[in-house]
Amino acid sequence: MYVDHNSKTTSTAPPLVISHGMLGSQSNWTSLAKQIHHTTGRRVITVDARNHGDSPHTKDMSYHTMALDLAEVINDIQLGEVCIVGHSMGGRTSMYAALTNLFPINSLVIVDISPINQDFDVTSNNEWNMEHYFHCLKAVNFDQSKNISQARKDADSQLATRIRDPGLRAWLLMNMKQNPETKEIGWRINLDAIHSSFKNSIAVFPDLCGNVFEGKTLFLGGSDSGYIPVVDHGDILDQFPNANFEYVHGAGHWVHSQKPKEFLEKLLKFI
Repeated sequence: MYVDHNSKTTSTAPPLVISHGMLGSQSNWTSLAKQIHHTTGRRVITVDARNHGDSPHTKDMSYHTMALDLAEVINDIQLGEVCIVGHSMGGRTSMYAALTNLFPINSLVIVDISPINQDFDVTSNNEWNMEHYFHCLKAVNFDQSKNISQARKDADSQLATRIRDPGLRAWLLMNMKQNPETKEIGWRINLDAIHSSFKNSIAVFPDLCGNVFEGKTLFLGGSDSGYIPVVDHGDILDQFPNANFEYVHGAGHWVHSQKPKEFLEKLLKFI
């Protein structure tokens, strides 16, 4: 599933394709996509990853399969050479596509993620520990006697016991849905498949040592996040020799939603 922001395109510059992060969806990027299109005139496409948003559910989920999904969208609508903006999981999907030369890429913007694998304390509730969020979401009990608005408030109260940030809870709750036929309330995402794929296929970036992407690249992180540590810069430059590094002050992992104005300024300057 994708959305094409293409009305009255005036730019001949490569289209932007935006790939969201884990537990997100293309709709999280709608406001920014519209602003980018309005400001630059560029065509902007936001894509739902498999098992997310309105894309199909499948047990097979890896950076290889998700990069192939991006390639399919780009080829189907004949975008040609593109600029990819990828956040977190979407950033690693984008890097995989660039390093394996799956389709023509003019430039990359990698948002708060590194190709260098890290180990995090699985007992921690910090914002980059996705295991924490999986367990929080799976623990939510949906009261089917309530309407969707009441159920969302109830789910928010349940999440609040382990997730203090109301903005992050609201973002996660965007994954709620009500089946139009059965009226059952639940998660839109394929939570079990995402969780089962996470440890071996998503948390670990494939070893592509020796593969290099020569295109212009921006690694754009949050200053309060630990996902693009300075210690990684040298290794990143081995694979992305034309990379620059910038950080948005006061932002954590969800840079684009926590500091959208500052994020957009840096993104627009780069592209």
